[in-house]
Amino acid sequence: MFVIIFLIIATGGISAYARGRGGNPLVWGGIAVGGYVLAVLVVPAALGVSPDSDERYWFMASGLAWMGAVAFCARFLLGRSRKKSSRMWTCPNCKYLNQHYAVICEACKHPFGEPAPNS
Repeated sequence: MFVIIFLIIATGGISAYARGRGGNPLVWGGIAVGGYVLAVLVVPAALGVSPDSDERYWFMASGLAWMGAVAFCARFLLGRSRKKSSRMWTCPNCKYLNQHYAVICEACKHPFGEPAPNS
């Protein structure tokens, strides 16, 4: 039960980072959960590791390391070449208050630092 709650919270955070940094949240969330499931369930089953052996903890640790690596990439590597703010910023297009890590508006996808389009 704890693992499912952890996966939901961690995937939500990774998806939020990806959305704010210009990535697709479904793709990044899928990469995170898919890698975790592969490391914790599929690989041990393929290697014949019994569910009650101590080796299972190493696979659990590798799954957690995978989630951490994906979160790191979504937060620090995705959208790093784009102009970004050092604090929370308001979108000039829709007036949504974005997080400091966002390089595009999470509501309307307007990039940070560009003037609002004239209509």
